Amino acid sequence: MNEIQKNLQEGINNFNRKSVNESIKLFEKVLESDPMNPEANYYLGLIYSKDKRYDKSVLHLKVVVDMGISFIFTHQCRMILGYIYYQNDEFDRAEYEFTEVLKANFNITQVHAALSAVYYKKEMFEKAFEEASKAYTLDNFNINAKNTYGFLLCDLGKDPKKGVEILREVVRLKPDNPAYLDSLGWAYYKNGDVKAGIASLRMALDRSKAPEIQDHYDKMAGKKTTGLRK
Repeated sequence: MNEIQKNLQEGINNFNRKSVNESIKLFEKVLESDPMNPEANYYLGLIYSKDKRYDKSVLHLKVVVDMGISFIFTHQCRMILGYIYYQNDEFDRAEYEFTEVLKANFNITQVHAALSAVYYKKEMFEKAFEEASKAYTLDNFNINAKNTYGFLLCDLGKDPKKGVEILREVVRLKPDNPAYLDSLGWAYYKNGDVKAGIASLRMALDRSKAPEIQDHYDKMAGKKTTGLRK
């Protein structure tokens, strides 16, 4: 085993042991000798994305994608890039990465759910619902897919009663998740139960001060009249 392989393996071992700082040092040593090493670039991209150091993450992930030598690595990197672009409000770029994954026959729940979120942000609501439906059909036990599908059934007025039933089940499974409490609160509102909606959103705000949750709460409490879908 040469020095590059040794540092790479030790870096992966440290990553698996959650010794992140040590693994970064070892992966960077690998790149000093082999700047295009796909595994070192992949792991650094993954580490920096988890640490929300998105600029550095994108640089490393794009190296792997541009090389295209590993089918699995390439599309794992595209998924992470898509999430980063989504977090940065770069929705066209996010759509591109997720669509490329689908083109490679990765017809998986997470990709459809991610595309649904992107299309919703782009106000392409029918496409958002189409992707959410695909995700739910592929795996109706996946809690994120259930949440997205249930939320859109209510928000888009497709079937609010069914949507709130799905979201009640989601919250029963994950009662402390603020995003799921937010979805349920909004679903109650869309079903005309403002009191239950406000109660659910208060619980969500106790757990997270995310702007979307606050927006939903303000809308229901009569403090905000613009900026949200009616």
